[in-house]
Parts: sequence; C-alpha cells; structure tokens
Amino acid sequence: MRPFEDKIIPTPGNLPNVPADSHRVFQVLRSGGVVILPTEVGYGLMATSTEAIDRAFAAKRRRPGHAQGLYGTHELHRELHILEDRRFEMTRVLVEDLDMSFMAVAPCRNDHHLLQALSPQTLSKVTKDGTIAMFISCSSLLREICRLNAISGQLMVGSSANVSGGGQKFRVEDIEDELKDAADLIVDYGLQRYHVYGRPSLIMDFDQMKIIRMGSCYELSRAHAEILGGESARGP
Repeated sequence: MRPFEDKIIPTPGNLPNVPADSHRVFQVLRSGGVVILPTEVGYGLMATSTEAIDRAFAAKRRRPGHAQGLYGTHELHRELHILEDRRFEMTRVLVEDLDMSFMAVAPCRNDHHLLQALSPQTLSKVTKDGTIAMFISCSSLLREICRLNAISGQLMVGSSANVSGGGQKFRVEDIEDELKDAADLIVDYGLQRYHVYGRPSLIMDFDQMKIIRMGSCYELSRAHAEILGGESARGP
C-alpha cells in the first residue's frame, strides 16, 4: 500500500466519479474535516469549520494575519461580492464560456447570511479592508462541492496544498507528508491542468480592475478581460 492510501479517493482501479467524490468530500467537510482537492492551478487544502481551518493552516505553517481565500461558484461570487453587472458578466464569461479559473477580489456583502455564519475568528481571516478573495473554478468537482456547501450554509476556506513557500503541487505525490497527515481525505485526480505554468492562481481585483498576482493563465485572463470589458486591467 502506498503512503496515505487509506485516505485517497478514487481507490486504486477506480475512475474519478464527480457526484460520488464531491458528496464524500462534502460529508468530510461537514463533519469538521480537512480535505486535499485538485484544482486547475494545483492541489488545495480546504476546510469549513473554524477548528479545521486552523488545523489546515497550522500544517501549512502559514504566518498569522495572512488573509485566507474562499472557494466558490460564479453564483456564490455574485451573492457575496459587490460589483457592477458588467463586471459580473465579465467574470461569468471568463469562467463559464472560456473555462478560465482565477481568484476574484471585490468588496463583500458583510450582512450576507453565509458570511454572518462564520465565526468571528474565521471572518477576520477571510475579509480584508471590506473585501474577500474567492477562487472561482470551472472544475466540475469544485463546482459541485461548492454547490453542496452553499445549500448547507457553509463556506469553504482554503489555500494551496503546500508548506508556505514550498511552491504549487500539481500531483498528490509531491505534496509534503505533513499536509497529508493533516488531511482527513485526499482526492487524487492526477496531474493538474496548469502544471506547465508552475504558478498559483491569478488574483485580480475586479472592482479596481487591477492584477494583484500574475498567476497561471495571467496573459490569457488579462487579454480576455480587456476584450470583454473594453478596459485595461492594470498590472501588479
């Protein structure tokens, strides 16, 4: 048996099954667990409860005070962020029509019930100067997990599955053992799409139309945004 195999799905000999795998992930999150999930920009370490979020970020050795991101669908992005309709349409086309994935930063609706349901400790970590950052993915697995989370009234907080400063991990076997130890479930979908970039996600402030981090697919996202919006996204 390979290390940590008892935590890994799909089991050897089985293919990925998004409905079944997402339901299993949701059950682990709802019970206060930590999961490692595939994303286009590498594997991520995710949790929903305050205790699990703290456990995950302790395993990463993330420094105190570092802002933490949410993971969601475009629908959740529209619910939690405050933007003009034309900006929401821009992000929708990027994700749903052009299959892009990125971290969107924008002012947030502090009175939204999902944000209000967070503990004060977690809320202080995911908000910064009245904004939140949300990774919006075209991945069918992440979309289904986020849909289940939203229905149940929980938000998924996460970061890349690596010790801070250790670089993106695009295969499960490259993730540090201490992070695998911290996880209750690991979803292994093999080598991830944007491994050729070797970078984390693009972060863009869609309120200010400013690139905060030049991550994976930076040049594609910026070009598409300028074409769709007729406005230039400023660099970092």
